[in-house]
Amino acid sequence: LIAWAKQLGRTDCANVLTKNLREEQATDRKLTEMAESKINLQAAE
Repeated sequence: LIAWAKQLGRTDCANVLTKNLREEQATDRKLTEMAESKINLQAAE
């Protein structure tokens, strides 16, 4: 979608989509860290 928005000249949309992607990636890293450090261990008990 980011590439498509850029092709259409919609840098405003591309910027919003890029920001959203970065936020999602950061959230994914945090959730993965939580799962690997404690949640998965607790679930295994």
